[in-house]
Amino acid sequence: MKYELKDRYPLFSTKNLPAYLVVLFLWLISSLAISWLIHVFINESAALLTIFIISCIAVMCGMMIMFGASAVNLRKLRPGFRRLAEGEKDVRIPPVWCPVLTMATRAVLELKETMEKENNKTSEGSWRS
Repeated sequence: MKYELKDRYPLFSTKNLPAYLVVLFLWLISSLAISWLIHVFINESAALLTIFIISCIAVMCGMMIMFGASAVNLRKLRPGFRRLAEGEKDVRIPPVWCPVLTMATRAVLELKETMEKENNKTSEGSWRS
């Protein structure tokens, strides 16, 4: 089953190229904004290209930190998701500070509640028949 999931949800795929381009665009826009702020407010004597290169590196480092933190937080969430998939009723999924993973956890728990409601409707209908 893990093999199938890896095939359906690869980490890198040409299908995700538009998303990769958006991230690249946001990286460059953030770097340009920071470069401009540094150039205008801090050091007009430094070359704008130098400031831009330093800003690109700084923004990429921030993105790497967030990616690493997300991976660490996801490792905390995985056991709870596994227990949920195994049908455990009262699943304790620890809170994480990453907003994206918090939204994913909420979506998973909402899906669980929706499926339980649907199962209850089906079960109630079968008891009455």
